[in-house]
Amino acid sequence: MTILVPTDFSPLSRIAVFYAAELARPLNANLVIAAVVNVNPSTETLLRSKRLEQELLASVQQEADTLLAEIREKAAEPIDVSFETATGFPLDEQVELLVKRVNADLIVMGSRGASGLRRLLIGSNAVTVMNNSSVPVMIIPEGVTYKKPEHIVYATDLFSYRDETRTVVAFARLFDAHVHLLHVLPLHRKDDRDTKAIEADLKKLTEYNKISFEVTHHDDVATGVDQYVTQNGADILAMFTHHLDFYEKLLGRSVTRRLAFHGSVPLLTFNKTTMS
Repeated sequence: MTILVPTDFSPLSRIAVFYAAELARPLNANLVIAAVVNVNPSTETLLRSKRLEQELLASVQQEADTLLAEIREKAAEPIDVSFETATGFPLDEQVELLVKRVNADLIVMGSRGASGLRRLLIGSNAVTVMNNSSVPVMIIPEGVTYKKPEHIVYATDLFSYRDETRTVVAFARLFDAHVHLLHVLPLHRKDDRDTKAIEADLKKLTEYNKISFEVTHHDDVATGVDQYVTQNGADILAMFTHHLDFYEKLLGRSVTRRLAFHGSVPLLTFNKTTMS
Protein backbone atom coordinates (compact mmCIF):
# COMPACT_ATOMS: atom_id res chain seq x y z
CA MET A 1 0.00 0.00 0.00
CA THR A 2 1.21 3.52 -0.80
CA ILE A 3 0.00 6.71 0.89
CA LEU A 4 0.59 10.00 -0.95
CA VAL A 5 0.77 13.20 1.11
CA PRO A 6 0.79 16.50 -0.81
CA THR A 7 2.33 19.21 1.36
CA ASP A 8 3.53 22.80 1.31
CA PHE A 9 5.60 22.28 4.51
CA SER A 10 3.43 24.73 6.45
CA PRO A 11 2.51 23.91 10.07
CA LEU A 12 -1.02 23.03 8.94
CA SER A 13 0.13 20.62 6.25
CA ARG A 14 2.62 19.01 8.65
CA ILE A 15 -0.35 17.83 10.71
CA ALA A 16 -1.41 15.68 7.75
CA VAL A 17 2.15 14.46 7.16
CA PHE A 18 2.59 13.10 10.68
CA TYR A 19 -0.96 11.72 10.76
CA ALA A 20 -0.16 9.82 7.55
CA ALA A 21 3.12 8.57 9.01
CA GLU A 22 1.25 7.07 11.97
CA LEU A 23 -1.45 5.69 9.66
CA ALA A 24 1.18 4.02 7.47
CA ARG A 25 2.84 2.14 10.32
CA PRO A 26 0.15 -0.47 11.15
CA LEU A 27 -0.56 -0.87 7.43
CA ASN A 28 3.11 -1.42 6.59
CA ALA A 29 2.53 1.17 3.87
CA ASN A 30 4.98 3.21 1.83
CA LEU A 31 4.74 6.93 2.56
CA VAL A 32 5.35 9.39 -0.28
CA ILE A 33 5.59 13.08 0.60
CA ALA A 34 4.97 15.30 -2.43
CA ALA A 35 5.18 18.98 -3.27
CA VAL A 36 3.50 20.58 -6.26
CA VAL A 37 5.27 23.68 -7.53
CA ASN A 38 2.80 25.78 -9.47
CA VAL A 39 4.27 28.63 -11.50
CA ASN A 40 2.01 29.89 -14.29
CA PRO A 41 4.21 31.89 -16.67
CA SER A 42 3.10 34.36 -19.28
CA THR A 43 5.06 34.62 -22.53
CA GLU A 44 6.83 37.77 -21.36
CA THR A 45 7.94 36.29 -18.06
CA LEU A 46 8.81 32.76 -19.18
CA LEU A 47 12.49 32.97 -18.26
CA ARG A 48 11.79 34.67 -14.95
CA SER A 49 9.14 32.07 -14.13
CA LYS A 50 11.51 29.25 -15.01
CA ARG A 51 14.11 30.72 -12.69
CA LEU A 52 11.52 31.04 -9.92
CA GLU A 53 10.49 27.43 -10.48
CA GLN A 54 14.09 26.26 -10.15
CA GLU A 55 14.53 28.28 -6.96
CA LEU A 56 11.33 26.86 -5.53
CA LEU A 57 12.33 23.30 -6.39
CA ALA A 58 15.69 23.78 -4.66
CA SER A 59 13.97 25.23 -1.59
CA VAL A 60 11.38 22.45 -1.59
CA GLN A 61 14.05 19.76 -1.75
CA GLN A 62 15.86 21.30 1.21
CA GLU A 63 12.67 21.41 3.27
CA ALA A 64 11.81 17.87 2.21
CA ASP A 65 15.17 16.53 3.36
CA THR A 66 14.59 18.08 6.78
CA LEU A 67 11.02 16.79 6.98
CA LEU A 68 11.90 13.23 5.96
CA ALA A 69 14.67 13.14 8.55
CA GLU A 70 12.18 14.30 11.20
CA ILE A 71 9.65 11.64 10.16
CA ARG A 72 12.26 8.89 10.42
CA GLU A 73 13.48 10.20 13.77
CA LYS A 74 9.98 10.30 15.29
CA ALA A 75 8.87 6.94 13.90
CA ALA A 76 8.64 4.22 16.53
CA GLU A 77 9.65 1.70 13.87
CA PRO A 78 11.51 2.02 10.55
CA ILE A 79 9.28 3.62 7.90
CA ASP A 80 9.57 3.60 4.11
CA VAL A 81 9.27 7.30 3.24
CA SER A 82 10.31 9.12 0.06
CA PHE A 83 9.79 12.47 -1.64
CA GLU A 84 8.41 13.45 -5.04
CA THR A 85 7.81 16.76 -6.80
CA ALA A 86 5.54 17.85 -9.62
CA THR A 87 5.48 21.14 -11.48
CA GLY A 88 2.42 22.56 -13.13
CA PHE A 89 -1.23 23.39 -12.66
CA PRO A 90 -4.00 22.93 -11.81
CA LEU A 91 -3.18 21.29 -8.51
CA ASP A 92 -5.67 18.43 -8.71
CA GLU A 93 -4.28 17.31 -12.08
CA GLN A 94 -0.72 17.36 -10.76
CA VAL A 95 -1.74 15.37 -7.70
CA GLU A 96 -3.47 12.84 -9.95
CA LEU A 97 -0.28 12.51 -12.01
CA LEU A 98 1.60 11.84 -8.78
CA VAL A 99 -0.99 9.19 -7.85
CA LYS A 100 -0.26 7.39 -11.12
CA ARG A 101 3.51 7.86 -10.82
CA VAL A 102 3.82 6.32 -7.36
CA ASN A 103 0.82 3.97 -7.68
CA ALA A 104 -0.84 5.54 -4.63
CA ASP A 105 -3.78 3.87 -2.91
CA LEU A 106 -4.73 6.79 -0.65
CA ILE A 107 -4.15 10.54 -0.51
CA VAL A 108 -3.81 12.22 2.88
CA MET A 109 -3.69 16.01 2.97
CA GLY A 110 -4.36 18.94 5.24
CA SER A 111 -7.59 20.87 5.02
CA ARG A 112 -5.74 24.09 4.31
CA GLY A 113 -2.36 25.18 3.05
CA ALA A 114 -0.40 28.31 3.82
CA SER A 115 -1.01 31.76 2.43
CA GLY A 116 1.14 34.07 0.35
CA LEU A 117 3.93 32.64 -1.80
CA ARG A 118 3.48 29.15 -0.40
CA ARG A 119 0.24 28.90 -2.34
CA LEU A 120 2.53 28.26 -5.31
CA LEU A 121 3.24 24.89 -3.73
CA ILE A 122 -0.20 23.61 -2.83
CA GLY A 123 -2.63 26.23 -1.61
CA SER A 124 -5.96 25.26 -0.05
CA ASN A 125 -7.47 23.06 -2.74
CA ALA A 126 -8.34 19.97 -0.72
CA VAL A 127 -11.94 19.94 -1.95
CA THR A 128 -10.84 20.17 -5.60
CA VAL A 129 -8.47 17.25 -5.14
CA MET A 130 -11.06 15.00 -3.54
CA ASN A 131 -13.62 15.92 -6.22
CA ASN A 132 -11.33 14.62 -8.95
CA SER A 133 -9.17 11.94 -7.36
CA SER A 134 -9.12 8.36 -8.62
CA VAL A 135 -8.23 7.12 -5.13
CA PRO A 136 -9.74 7.84 -1.71
CA VAL A 137 -8.76 11.14 -0.12
CA MET A 138 -8.45 11.73 3.61
CA ILE A 139 -8.62 15.35 4.78
CA ILE A 140 -6.98 16.04 8.15
CA PRO A 141 -8.42 19.04 10.02
CA GLU A 142 -6.30 21.44 12.00
CA GLY A 143 -5.49 20.17 15.49
CA VAL A 144 -6.18 16.49 14.82
CA THR A 145 -3.62 13.92 15.94
CA TYR A 146 -3.53 10.27 14.96
CA LYS A 147 -5.68 7.80 16.82
CA LYS A 148 -6.16 4.23 15.66
CA PRO A 149 -9.51 4.18 13.83
CA GLU A 150 -12.00 2.20 15.86
CA HIS A 151 -15.25 3.89 14.82
CA ILE A 152 -15.91 5.05 11.25
CA VAL A 153 -19.12 6.96 10.55
CA TYR A 154 -20.29 6.55 6.96
CA ALA A 155 -22.76 9.36 6.20
CA THR A 156 -25.07 8.19 3.42
CA ASP A 157 -28.12 9.33 1.46
CA LEU A 158 -28.93 5.59 1.03
CA PHE A 159 -28.52 5.59 -2.75
CA SER A 160 -26.21 2.69 -3.67
CA TYR A 161 -25.44 2.24 0.01
CA ARG A 162 -24.93 -1.53 -0.30
CA ASP A 163 -22.13 -1.19 -2.85
CA GLU A 164 -20.67 1.78 -1.00
CA THR A 165 -20.71 -0.08 2.30
CA ARG A 166 -18.47 -2.70 0.70
CA THR A 167 -15.94 0.04 -0.08
CA VAL A 168 -16.06 1.53 3.41
CA VAL A 169 -15.80 -1.92 5.01
CA ALA A 170 -12.70 -2.69 2.92
CA PHE A 171 -11.02 0.28 4.61
CA ALA A 172 -12.45 -0.53 8.06
CA ARG A 173 -11.10 -4.10 7.88
CA LEU A 174 -7.56 -2.72 7.85
CA PHE A 175 -8.10 -1.55 11.44
CA ASP A 176 -10.88 -3.92 12.57
CA ALA A 177 -12.99 -0.78 12.99
CA HIS A 178 -16.74 -0.53 13.52
CA VAL A 179 -18.70 1.03 10.63
CA HIS A 180 -21.66 3.21 11.62
CA LEU A 181 -23.98 3.91 8.68
CA LEU A 182 -25.71 7.21 9.34
CA HIS A 183 -28.69 8.67 7.48
CA VAL A 184 -29.96 12.14 8.40
CA LEU A 185 -33.62 13.05 7.87
CA PRO A 186 -35.49 16.32 8.51
CA LEU A 187 -37.12 16.59 11.93
CA HIS A 188 -40.66 16.28 10.58
CA ARG A 189 -40.02 13.22 8.41
CA LYS A 190 -40.85 9.81 9.82
CA ASP A 191 -38.79 6.75 8.96
CA ASP A 192 -40.13 3.21 9.03
CA ARG A 193 -36.98 1.38 7.94
CA ASP A 194 -36.12 -1.79 9.80
CA THR A 195 -32.62 -0.82 10.93
CA LYS A 196 -31.86 -4.27 12.31
CA ALA A 197 -32.81 -5.91 9.01
CA ILE A 198 -30.55 -3.50 7.13
CA GLU A 199 -27.70 -4.24 9.52
CA ALA A 200 -28.18 -7.99 9.08
CA ASP A 201 -28.25 -7.63 5.30
CA LEU A 202 -25.04 -5.59 5.25
CA LYS A 203 -23.23 -7.96 7.59
CA LYS A 204 -24.13 -10.87 5.33
CA LEU A 205 -23.23 -8.90 2.19
CA THR A 206 -19.80 -7.84 3.45
CA GLU A 207 -19.07 -10.80 5.72
CA TYR A 208 -18.18 -8.22 8.37
CA ASN A 209 -19.99 -8.06 11.70
CA LYS A 210 -18.91 -4.65 12.94
CA ILE A 211 -21.68 -2.73 11.17
CA SER A 212 -24.57 -0.72 12.56
CA PHE A 213 -27.21 1.45 10.90
CA GLU A 214 -28.87 4.47 12.45
CA VAL A 215 -31.23 7.21 11.34
CA THR A 216 -31.00 10.58 13.05
CA HIS A 217 -33.13 13.68 12.55
CA HIS A 218 -32.00 17.22 11.96
CA ASP A 219 -33.11 19.93 9.54
CA ASP A 220 -29.48 20.64 8.66
CA VAL A 221 -27.63 17.58 7.34
CA ALA A 222 -24.17 18.87 8.23
CA THR A 223 -25.15 19.69 11.80
CA GLY A 224 -26.84 16.31 12.19
CA VAL A 225 -23.72 14.50 11.00
CA ASP A 226 -21.43 16.67 13.11
CA GLN A 227 -23.47 16.05 16.26
CA TYR A 228 -23.52 12.29 15.68
CA VAL A 229 -19.76 12.21 15.08
CA THR A 230 -19.12 14.12 18.30
CA GLN A 231 -21.61 12.26 20.48
CA ASN A 232 -20.44 8.82 19.34
CA GLY A 233 -16.70 9.40 19.50
CA ALA A 234 -16.08 8.75 15.81
CA ASP A 235 -12.48 8.57 14.63
CA ILE A 236 -13.18 9.08 10.90
CA LEU A 237 -16.12 10.45 8.91
CA ALA A 238 -16.51 8.71 5.53
CA MET A 239 -18.62 9.80 2.57
CA PHE A 240 -18.97 9.50 -1.19
CA THR A 241 -18.67 12.68 -3.22
CA HIS A 242 -20.74 11.70 -6.24
CA HIS A 243 -24.18 12.16 -4.67
CA LEU A 244 -24.31 15.83 -5.55
CA ASP A 245 -27.43 16.87 -3.64
CA PHE A 246 -26.27 15.23 -0.43
CA TYR A 247 -22.67 16.25 -1.05
CA GLU A 248 -23.57 19.90 -1.53
CA LYS A 249 -25.51 19.88 1.72
CA LEU A 250 -22.63 18.24 3.54
CA LEU A 251 -19.72 19.99 1.84
CA GLY A 252 -21.25 23.05 0.23
CA ARG A 253 -19.72 26.47 0.52
CA SER A 254 -21.49 27.19 3.81
CA VAL A 255 -20.45 23.99 5.62
CA THR A 256 -17.16 22.97 4.04
CA ARG A 257 -15.37 25.10 6.60
CA ARG A 258 -17.08 23.19 9.40
CA LEU A 259 -16.58 19.61 8.20
CA ALA A 260 -13.59 19.58 5.86
CA PHE A 261 -11.69 22.59 7.14
CA HIS A 262 -12.61 22.80 10.81
CA GLY A 263 -13.97 19.34 11.48
CA SER A 264 -13.11 17.41 14.59
CA VAL A 265 -12.14 14.17 12.82
CA PRO A 266 -10.51 13.22 9.51
CA LEU A 267 -12.84 13.20 6.52
CA LEU A 268 -12.38 10.17 4.23
CA THR A 269 -13.91 10.63 0.78
CA PHE A 270 -14.52 8.20 -2.05
CA ASN A 271 -15.34 9.37 -5.58
CA LYS A 272 -17.02 6.55 -7.50
CA THR A 273 -17.14 8.58 -10.71
CA THR A 274 -13.33 8.56 -10.93
CA MET A 275 -12.38 5.45 -8.95
CA SER A 276 -12.13 2.37 -11.14
